[in-house]
Amino acid sequence: MNHEPDAELLETFTTFFTKESPVARMRATDNAGDQVSGFDAELWEQTRALGVPGLAVEGATLLDLVAIVECAGKQLAPIPLVETLVSLRLLNSFTDKSKSILAEVISGEVIATIALTPAVGGIAHLVPSGAIGEAVLALDDDELVMTRPEPACEPISTIAPAATANVPLTGQRTVLADGKIATAAYAAALIEWRILRAAALVGLGQGVLELGIKYAQTREQFGVPIGSFQAIQHRLADGATTHEGARLLARAAAIETDPQRKAVLARMAFWFAGKSARTLAGTVLHVHGGYGFMLEYDPQLFFRFATAWSIELGDPDAELEDLANELDEKDWKVSDSQSSPFGAEVKEFLAKHCPPALVENAHRSGTMHDWDLHRALAQEGLLAADWPPEMGGQGRDPWEMFELNEELARVGAPIDGWGISNLVAHTLTRVGTEEQKRTIIPKILAGEILCSLGYSEPDAGSDVAAANTFAQRDGDDWIINGQKVFTTLAQESDYVFLLARTNRDATKHRSLTMFLVPTDAPGVDITPIETLGGERTNMTFYSDVRIPDGARVGEVDGGWDVMGVALAYERNPAMVGELGRLCTRFASWAKESGVIVRPSVRSRLTKAIVDYQVGRLLGIQLTAAIARGELPYVEGSMAKLFASEALVRAAADFVDAAGASGQISLGDPLAPANGWLEHAHRHAQVTTIYAGTSEIQRSIIAERGLGLPRSRGAK
Repeated sequence: MNHEPDAELLETFTTFFTKESPVARMRATDNAGDQVSGFDAELWEQTRALGVPGLAVEGATLLDLVAIVECAGKQLAPIPLVETLVSLRLLNSFTDKSKSILAEVISGEVIATIALTPAVGGIAHLVPSGAIGEAVLALDDDELVMTRPEPACEPISTIAPAATANVPLTGQRTVLADGKIATAAYAAALIEWRILRAAALVGLGQGVLELGIKYAQTREQFGVPIGSFQAIQHRLADGATTHEGARLLARAAAIETDPQRKAVLARMAFWFAGKSARTLAGTVLHVHGGYGFMLEYDPQLFFRFATAWSIELGDPDAELEDLANELDEKDWKVSDSQSSPFGAEVKEFLAKHCPPALVENAHRSGTMHDWDLHRALAQEGLLAADWPPEMGGQGRDPWEMFELNEELARVGAPIDGWGISNLVAHTLTRVGTEEQKRTIIPKILAGEILCSLGYSEPDAGSDVAAANTFAQRDGDDWIINGQKVFTTLAQESDYVFLLARTNRDATKHRSLTMFLVPTDAPGVDITPIETLGGERTNMTFYSDVRIPDGARVGEVDGGWDVMGVALAYERNPAMVGELGRLCTRFASWAKESGVIVRPSVRSRLTKAIVDYQVGRLLGIQLTAAIARGELPYVEGSMAKLFASEALVRAAADFVDAAGASGQISLGDPLAPANGWLEHAHRHAQVTTIYAGTSEIQRSIIAERGLGLPRSRGAK
């Protein structure tokens, strides 16, 4: 399903609003004499001349309108764009009664707007652009009406200049519909309003993010750009990640064709985009320090609009409650999704080969890899599903692989060793020797061998380039001495993909080399480490381990480049599936126990479901980058950061919701959800560490994605 609007249209309106509507134009409406604050009539005429608002009913999809609104929102364009587009689409549903006014709105003779809450006592309250609206749509009791206010309504002073007003539904009044038809049409209009307002908030987020990036790149303190401070980098990276999720969610809502699902996604998009935009605006305000609070600078203006737009419909928590009430049992079981024919085959296979008892046994043992399942996947051709047929694969595209990984995550398949081994195999295709490609890769794809990662060391942690494990050349061999920590599944593996120092004179990033070290080589010792989450990892020791030069991967002292390739394959696009599985388990328990009726429980579940949808969309975006043949460093970091942090939030919320019984351990018959809530709370913590800590992901996003200076102290 296409999540991208028409490229030419997007370029046109990006150029137009960037050139014609600098943020200063909005600021100017605050001091515009007799002109209503928050409205620039000249800009509105320019916008109309480009074919807007006519596009609302003539030739543009809702996704195209989302793109236009994003462009306007980024510049805080002082025009009633969202209100007019929604009003036009609603009027177009009743052309028999609105034909003349429809033409006037399209031509620009009349400005239309819509009341966002039903009228009370014949008055529509806090109508966006109500002070300039010449055709106001509202729900009055069970009637959908259009009124022509005369004289114009007095604007109400609000946190952001927006021409807001209370509108009496008197004067020239037309009833467009009544009864169920009226309420259904009004509800449908508000669904589209939520999507378009979410798009405006996404645009606002982009505008304020760029403002923050520019300031962080150029503002210096202590002799360096403030963007080199990790505290600033990481806050902006968090904001950029949630902003990207909001953008994807708004567009997903725009293209959804199922009406019920569209309504749910619209609420999700509006709520999440509001939360994201307000947090990001607050961050950029803070980054600017005292300047951010000065009215002559832009951050405060973005902050004000982020607040205004996100509460136009009322309390965001009330919107979340309404969303919780709209979700049904199908929505709770978020990880039990519809499948393609290939996905259905995978589901059938897993139902046969990965029963719950197998998953539970893996958790009890602490070794999250089941060889019987691994070999069955290999025999079915699923281990090598994305590899070409000539290499024993099925040639599946990235979208099918996303579905495969999502299904594996849905059932909690204990095949952690496969993800690591597949990473190594893909890396060897790019930088391995012909001998390695001929001998190692086929065995990995056939399910005969596993690989583990030997990156971290006790004194290095995430700074893997500080490795002290040393490999010394000895003729055609290398002799390795040192130790690694967190060598997960080394006890099941045939090789450790090991990073070692090979040059004591060069800089630390240019003195490393990668090797494939056999775990049965003399001098290799594996010692188990038990963890909070119940999973076993290992300390591995290397004492005069001799390996041939043919075990080297990549160039001598080129290990950092090899690792860079490997890292691009380390981010699993379907990593968020673990959150989906947890939501399903919690929802099932909450329903069976009856606690689902508690508002706090439904709120926690709803927030986690929204996070799941956002995380899944970030995973799809990562998949799309892979499909284009890219090495998706930033997309991968965003997907991994969001998924792992969301899992931590949800696991903590669900344990809290279970109360005192939430502490009962996995497997105990008295435990809620058989103890999976307690287990998830323990296990979730490590997901923010492995495959690169959340802090590492934030640094990648900040430096590679946002273009901020390299962190202070980095070498």
